[in-house]
Amino acid sequence: MLFFLREYVNVNAMKSQKSRPTIKDIANIAGVSIGTVDRALHNRQGIGIHTKSKILTIAREIGYQKNKAASGLSRKKPLVFAAVFPEKLHYFYDDVRRGFKEEVENLKDFKLVSSIHSVCSLGHGEERVLQKLLREDIDGLVLVPGHKSKLNHLIDQFAERGVPVVTVSTDAPRGKRLTSVCVDPRKNGELAGELLANFVSGSKVAIMVGSLEIEDHFQKVVGFREAFSSLCPEGDVVAVLENQESEILAAENTKQLLAMYPDLSGIYVATANSVAVCRVLVEKGVSQKVKVVTTDLFDEIVSYLQKGVIRATLFQNPYRQGRKAVELLFRFLVEKYRPKSHYYLEPIVVMRSNLSFYYSSEMGGFKE
Repeated sequence: MLFFLREYVNVNAMKSQKSRPTIKDIANIAGVSIGTVDRALHNRQGIGIHTKSKILTIAREIGYQKNKAASGLSRKKPLVFAAVFPEKLHYFYDDVRRGFKEEVENLKDFKLVSSIHSVCSLGHGEERVLQKLLREDIDGLVLVPGHKSKLNHLIDQFAERGVPVVTVSTDAPRGKRLTSVCVDPRKNGELAGELLANFVSGSKVAIMVGSLEIEDHFQKVVGFREAFSSLCPEGDVVAVLENQESEILAAENTKQLLAMYPDLSGIYVATANSVAVCRVLVEKGVSQKVKVVTTDLFDEIVSYLQKGVIRATLFQNPYRQGRKAVELLFRFLVEKYRPKSHYYLEPIVVMRSNLSFYYSSEMGGFKE
């Protein structure tokens, strides 16, 4: 029985790591859920004898020591993780929400529960919801901040009350949040700038964001300008348009842009609000002349990618962002793990040639 561990882990390598082994390490090695590990470690029902023996052997071999907080968690009141997500744009934030909910469900054996709240769109209504949550008994908060600084006083109040805040998708960097989970926005913008510099044949391009008051959007613009100007010195970013995450406004801005700059050669849409932009380009008959780089991957834009209206899109994996935010909150509260100030995911360039790796029409969506 003691020799099966060689199939799962190099024990000496695990012991040489500086960080203390965690329940999640055991779960990954054993190929079981965190809840199953918890049942084995605390001698609870609902687990087979062989699985329990395997888990206990792994725990012993990697030097795992029970964390008092984790040991007592299932016998205390539930941990309540609140979240505030925008309803628009649904094809991005629905996936963030789904990742959040599924990671909470994954940790349900620790009596972790969720309290999910919605605002109409990013930057509209967060203050009211956060003021309400300050009066409630919650243990952690996941937030998509609709402004880079206006919510800081509320974020700081949560921190001062011992409620850690994890920002997701974008950031409020000067607030007292615990950490931020997102794709590095400046690098994201740089990547888009490099792509468009290689796609366009002319010199005039434009950028579309939700709002420059949103940290993620602002940093993407900075990164795009730097990369595009260095790779296309004769190039000119003729406009940076704020669409306020409105498809109607995105369509109107696209029409005005084409009217003002008939020789426009490219557009970078830095948020998921790209459907209306593509629709206008097709209607105006310029979808092959104006090269488009978009953000994220969802059902509504797949056909535009397949037809070449979109040359590339930068997938930010919103589902994974939602899950990671819960994981970091949980590890901070239960395992006393202190995350770094930013947790950056890698942007993934998706084009027609590699679309099948990330999207399946049979599955009805992107592959996780």
